[in-house]
Amino acid sequence: MLSRLGPLCLGSLVISSAPAIAECTSPGFNPGRDFCNNCRYEATLTVGQDQACERPYRPNGPSHASIVGNRVVQRAKHGIAGVNGNVFAYQPSKGYAGPDDFTVEVSYRQRNESGKFLVHFSVVVR
Repeated sequence: MLSRLGPLCLGSLVISSAPAIAECTSPGFNPGRDFCNNCRYEATLTVGQDQACERPYRPNGPSHASIVGNRVVQRAKHGIAGVNGNVFAYQPSKGYAGPDDFTVEVSYRQRNESGKFLVHFSVVVR
């Protein structure tokens, strides 16, 4: 889907269909079976200093659910965060190492329900 939409550009950060950088890790964030309307999930992200990170959402969600939209609702303090389709991206500010965070609001459909939830990403830049 991302190639159909084209890349998303946020300043110097471009979200594209290119593979993720090896130093970038982020496990799934949904420990339950179904998404929970108005819930907040916690996620982690580890990225190398001066390295961009692009990852598909790995919500560990049910197969009967789909993500229909998303947006960054809390910006990263020490870098740039963005979302496009089912991909999120983060790039730390040049030379920065340490903690950061950002929050994404996700709209979804599962079965006959629609809802939204938040994903708060705790970032470690090494």
